Amino acid sequence: MALVLASAPGAASAAENDEPVSADIRTFAGYGASVVGTFEAASGNCGVRVDLPHPSRTTNNQIHTRVESFCQGSTIVDNTITGKSYRSRWYGWEHRRTKTNGPKNIWRIRVTVDVDCDYGSRHRWRTEGYGSGMLNGQPVSASAYEQNDNEITCGANN
Repeated sequence: MALVLASAPGAASAAENDEPVSADIRTFAGYGASVVGTFEAASGNCGVRVDLPHPSRTTNNQIHTRVESFCQGSTIVDNTITGKSYRSRWYGWEHRRTKTNGPKNIWRIRVTVDVDCDYGSRHRWRTEGYGSGMLNGQPVSASAYEQNDNEITCGANN
């Protein structure tokens, strides 16, 4: 697991683009240590987390990924999270779906990016998460991604 102790200044604007370019930290990126304190950021209690894309166990022929923006013990004002999912193609990553939740004034906000897929199709999947808000009076943003290193199969309630 990789960790960033400074905010990613372009994370909020990157959430609006359809190109997989700016989320370069895998699984978890912390909000700035200067804002929340070194202990919180270093311990993984404050930032953006992206789960591994996986075939849905509840909805036929979908790939799901949960993305969240959070800070244990602190309210993030205008807490917003955006998740963007892509599938592998011979020419690169194909954007499939973007979902956003927020802004809300809470400590944790989640979104599940649910992407339809064709039964039996096999692809690698990548989901990027972009979080932003105000924490202790300072703007914060961070981005992270998770992807399958091997192809996964779309199916009926895998």
